[in-house]
Amino acid sequence: MTMKTQLIIYPAMIGMLMLSCAENDKSAYTESVKEEVANAGTMEDPKPLGQHELIDTLQLSEPLRIILNKDSATAVHKIRNVRKYTEDGTEYYEITFDNPVEEMQVITYDELGKIKSPDL
Repeated sequence: MTMKTQLIIYPAMIGMLMLSCAENDKSAYTESVKEEVANAGTMEDPKPLGQHELIDTLQLSEPLRIILNKDSATAVHKIRNVRKYTEDGTEYYEITFDNPVEEMQVITYDELGKIKSPDL
């Protein structure tokens, strides 16, 4: 390399290195993220009301999960949400499904998978 080439290339490499290593503000948000945060509002920690609580489908009792998975209409992956509560010492799971099952979108089961009669 000639001396003239070195005088051009080395300062250019140092300049590129300085620009590429410039520290960006890591706490800066893009405009789309700011809008998303503003539209989402605040995240609330779901807390049970009295004896009732929303639970994950993985927390369903094993017998209930087996019963639900026997029918494709009530399979665990078709559950929208679950509300667990205790009544007279028995744990019940009020399950809301994505699609109505026999014209019922919400069905209440006990911990063993037995459907709670709405007449009781």
